[in-house]
Amino acid sequence: MKGIFFTELLEMAEREYGSQAVDKIVPFLDAGDHGVFNVNMDYPYTQFHELINRLAEEVRIAPSDLTKLYGEYLFSRLIILYRPHFAGNSDVFEFLEQIDYFIHVKLQADFPHKGIPGFKAERISQNTFAVSYQSKYDLIDLAIGLFMGCQKFFNEDLTVNAEIKTEFDKEWVCITLNKSRVLV
Repeated sequence: MKGIFFTELLEMAEREYGSQAVDKIVPFLDAGDHGVFNVNMDYPYTQFHELINRLAEEVRIAPSDLTKLYGEYLFSRLIILYRPHFAGNSDVFEFLEQIDYFIHVKLQADFPHKGIPGFKAERISQNTFAVSYQSKYDLIDLAIGLFMGCQKFFNEDLTVNAEIKTEFDKEWVCITLNKSRVLV
C-alpha cells in the first residue's frame, strides 16, 4: 500500500484522538521510520491492518468502524489533494462515472509496474449505481467509508449495500448505492 494511506491515517488519528494515542501505537509499527512514512513508498498491507487494529484497540472502537471513519476522512483529504478530478461533477454518480477512467487510465499510467485492482462502475438507473472492485486486500470497510465521505461531499443521502461475489473464480466486492434525496 502506498505510504499516503499510512500518513493520512496517522494524521486523522492525531487530529481525532490526540498525539498521545499516536505515540502509544507508533513504537509497535514494523513499517515506516518510527511512524514517519513516505507517501510515495510502498508498505506491506499487513502493516496498515496492524496500524488500524492497534489504533482501534487504543481508542476502544471496532476496527471495521475505525476503518470506515478513516475512509470518510480520507475522501475529504483526497478532495483537497486531487481537486481537479472532482471539478465539473454535480452529483455522486457523475463523479463515480469518472472514477473508472481515473483508476484504469491515470493510475495505470502513473504506476505501470503495479497491478491496479479490477474495477467496474455502472449506473443502473437514475437512483442506483453499482461499483465492483477486485483486490487481494480486505478493504471493504475502507471502500464503504470512502462512499460515506463522497455522499457528504455531494450532500446526498445514499444507502450503501456491500457484498462479495465470485465471478470466473475471482472474488469481487460489489457495492450498490441507492439515492434517496438531497440533504438540506
